[in-house]
Parts: sequence; structure tokens; C-alpha cells
Amino acid sequence: MMKPRSQTLRFVNGYAILTDDATSSKQKMISPHQQNETEEILVENKEKATCSFVPAYVALDRIVLRFFAKYTEIVHDSATETSRERRVVFRVYAEDLTIDATEPKQENSGLQQGLYLKRTKCEEVFSEQLREALVVKSNEIGGGDTAAEVKRVVLEMLKVGNTITVCGRAFSVYACDGFTRQFYEEGEEMSMPPNETNEHESTSSRDSKDDFESGVNNSLAFKRAKGPPNARLDDMARFTEAKLGRPSSALGPDTRKKFLEHDGEVLRFYATWKGEKDEREDATDDEKRMFCVHYFLADDTVEVIEKGGRALLRRGKLPKISSTSEREKKTEREQTIPTPTPSAKPLDFSVCSIGSSERIPHIVANEIVVGQTVNVYGRDMFIYGCDRSTEAWYLKIHGENAIANIDVSKPETPKKKKEVPRHEGLAIGSEEDTLQNCLALNPKPPKKDYRKAFEKGGCVLRFEARIVRGKEDDGDGKNIDPPCSSLSSSSIIVPNGGDGTSDASANDFKRNFVLSFFLEDDTASVFEPPEKNGGNGGKFLERGKIRDSQTGKAYSTEDMFVGNVLKLHKRCFKLVAADAFTLKTLAEGRY
Repeated sequence: MMKPRSQTLRFVNGYAILTDDATSSKQKMISPHQQNETEEILVENKEKATCSFVPAYVALDRIVLRFFAKYTEIVHDSATETSRERRVVFRVYAEDLTIDATEPKQENSGLQQGLYLKRTKCEEVFSEQLREALVVKSNEIGGGDTAAEVKRVVLEMLKVGNTITVCGRAFSVYACDGFTRQFYEEGEEMSMPPNETNEHESTSSRDSKDDFESGVNNSLAFKRAKGPPNARLDDMARFTEAKLGRPSSALGPDTRKKFLEHDGEVLRFYATWKGEKDEREDATDDEKRMFCVHYFLADDTVEVIEKGGRALLRRGKLPKISSTSEREKKTEREQTIPTPTPSAKPLDFSVCSIGSSERIPHIVANEIVVGQTVNVYGRDMFIYGCDRSTEAWYLKIHGENAIANIDVSKPETPKKKKEVPRHEGLAIGSEEDTLQNCLALNPKPPKKDYRKAFEKGGCVLRFEARIVRGKEDDGDGKNIDPPCSSLSSSSIIVPNGGDGTSDASANDFKRNFVLSFFLEDDTASVFEPPEKNGGNGGKFLERGKIRDSQTGKAYSTEDMFVGNVLKLHKRCFKLVAADAFTLKTLAEGRY
């Protein structure tokens, strides 16, 4: 057994340390268990490392102290309030002793709220107060203007119940959050007074004003009754104020509460209207004019927008105007009234003045219902639907669902199909070419199935055919069906689409033909092999699409089998035989 080399260093927990006998050149062999025990003893005897210095920006990182303060603002030129209490939230960042202030925003408050003081050093914000506090503290205990003393003085100033001055305005600190209180008591070992209970809100004056006008607060109404009457409630006061030049918005009913509650809520209805030229019942959907009626709950205004985006009626009050039928009845009734004499009392047109108690009635939300008609300055618009939010509003307010949407569109009339003229035998080009001429002024070449042409190119099914009288013929020309045409190959070809048949001569039944069907494009040709001294032979039918002369249906591969009868140009061809390739192709189904 080899002895290990002497070592003077040993690694414990990754650190090299000297052995007990560093000068000796010999070491005793120890077991692994004894080695672990020795390392544990060395670790236990090792002195614990002292905590290193932690800078303030690390220890106080993300520590924000939040204080709630208020100040009183003087209100000028207001008959309802002389002062207003506003609230501000101060945030002190402990890592660098900076401070910022924000006033929470209130919807429709009419005040400039938001950021009040951007993040600034506390020494700059509380410069005068810090200077006085540090002077007093140095006189009492002695010491200099250190950062720790500045921090402690700032925390003392921001305690609940103290008053601080920021930008020349006095703020009273009335509360802080739970984290700030815990930081004071545990981190800085400073006592924090309890939060103050504040029962009055900044909108108390406005709430009391609304209570007075609605008659909720009787004590306030009794106090205000000693003063001048409210112009909104008293007709004489409203007339006097209007005569002195007070704006009409201050004389009408107070809609502020309704605006604050329903701001942003809009009811959407769908309406249709036929113009003067489209009053007939057979007017199409394109002739009908579709509109979208928006009703704003905040101020009871209405706007009507056409489907294309044009505004028929801008947002405003919609006066109640009788429908067309009611106006016609009213006109007839007025015509029966006798003309007033000169001694009669003249009409009074002052009912619509500002100071009058009679006002023009306007349409409200309850009067716009699905299935009824709304008159918009002489136009009777039929309300046929509304959106989902409007249905939810009806269910919430009235406890009932709105009438289901009405389908005002007329059923679509079937489009007339253009009849394609028949492809006569004397027409130029194929049937596909003629069809393209009917579809477009500048015809395009007909599309071909190139894949089928590539796969089936060169595949031709050849059959031996004979002219017969009908499908029941056995080849001898004896059947009970009407005879087919007796025209020979030298006769003029009868155009496709004939209905009648004619007798065939006995010589036509003895003629043999070869019908070739091309699989690449489903075309066929008929050829008659020439016979010696026969007088016939040659091309009988040029290659092209073949169709049934009675039904007009094009023949396909499924119609090509031995025994079938094909009607071509008033002739009945019976397939009596086929070559070996055709029989093999039909048997394997490779067509």
C-alpha cells in the first residue's frame, strides 16, 4: 500500500487552511468518517463572519410612507359656499428622503386635480421648518446637521395631527396608512398618534345644496327660506332673473345630479324611414333609409344618424310633434273653425318665453319603444330594434324586457337565371367557347382539366357500334320503338336537340362503326371503316362532346359499356363489342 504525500493545506468548505502539524512531513492515514468529523469540528470552531455594511438605498429600497392631509381653500363669488376642503396624499420615499403630493381626482368635479407636487427633496420643501427645528435641537442636545437628524426631524413633522407648510399652503395631517404606522413604531421607534375621524367630505356643500332643492333637508330649507326665492322653483324669481340677464342654464331645472349619475349612458335604437318617393309598399330594402337613434340619458338629448354616417339630426332636445295622420286630422279640424273677428283677442306667443311656466314638451326615454313610431321633425320613423345594453336598461328600470327586434327586410326575390342559347351545329367553336361569349363581353378561353389530361392522356376506349331502331333492338332492326333517323353518312347532319325520329333504311342497319371515347377530355368520335365497293366509309362524326339527342345530357365514361344504346343526332348507336384494352380498363375501373 502506497503512502500519501504529505500535505500542509486542507480544503474545508472551499477554503484552504493549514493542518495541525504543518511542519511534519508524515501524516497518519485516517478513515473518511474521521475526516468528516474533523471538518465539522473545524467549522464549529470557526468564528462567524460579522455583518457587512448595508447602504441606506438598499435597506430602505421601495419603502414609501403615505400620509393623508387636507387644506381649506377660499371660494370667491359663490352664493352657496365660502370655503372648500380639499384632500391631498403625501408620499415620502425613505431611500432618498424625497416627497411628492397628489390630489385624488373626482369625476365631474370641475376642479383642477391630480399631481400637486412633483417628487422633490424634503430639505427643499421644508427648508424653513427644518432650519428652525435643527437649530432648536442643536441648542438642546448639541450636534450638527447630519442626514440622520434631518430624517428624524422630517418624520416628526409628518406625524398625525401636525400642520406642515408646502408651497405657502398649510396642510393638516389627519391620517396615515398601516404600513407607515408600523414603520414609525418598529423601524424608527417613534410613537404615531391615532388617525382622526373626518365626517365631512369635500362635496358636503354641494350635497347640502342638492338636498335643499329637493326638499330632503328640512332644516336647511327653513334656513334658506328666509333669503330670496330660488329661481328654479319660483316663476316670478325666474322671470326677474332672466330680465336682469341671468343665463337660461341657471334658470332651468337643475340636471346636475342626473348628469353625474347617467353620464356616458346611451340608448341605441334602430329605425327606418321611407322618403316621399318611397312611400309605396313595394319599396325595396335599398330604397328604405336606415337610421340609428341615440338617446343620451345624461341630458335627455337625441341624435339621429343615417346608416352611411351622415347626421340627420344633431344632438339636442327632440320636441314632441304629432304624427302625419294626426297633423292631417288637426288641419281638417282647424279648417272647420270659423275665422276670428277683428274684435277677438289676439294670440299670445309668450308661452315659450324663458320666464313662462309652460315649456315645449320633449321626448323622453320611455316614449321610444320598439314597434312604435317616433316623429322627428315631420318624419315618422319606425323603431324596429335596439342593442343589448338598451334591453338591459329596460329590464333594470322598468322590470320588463323590451319588445323583440322586428325584421323589416323583405324576403329576397330569386334572381332570374340567364338562359344560355343552345349550341347549334353550325355555331363557331365548341360549346364551352359559346358559353364564354354569353358570360362576358371579352370571353376567356375555357379552363381545362390539365391533371386529368396528364393522367389519362392517350387512353381511348374503342367500341364497335351499329345503328339500331331503339334500345330494345337485338341488332336485326326488329323492335316496337319508334325508328331512328335513316340519314346516311353522306347526308346532312341533323342539329342536336331534335325531338322526332324517322324510319331508317335496311342498309343502315348493316353498317359497322367504330366509336372512340377519349378519357382525357370525355370527347368521342365515330368512324366508319370503308368496305370494298360499299360506297360508304370515313369520318362519320368529328371528335367532340356527345350528348343525348333527347335529354341534352352529355355522355360520360359511365355510359360506355357493351350493350348500351347512345342517341347521337337522331341516330341510335348500340355498342356491340370492344377491344381488349377497353374491356380491361372497364373491368379494373381505371377510368
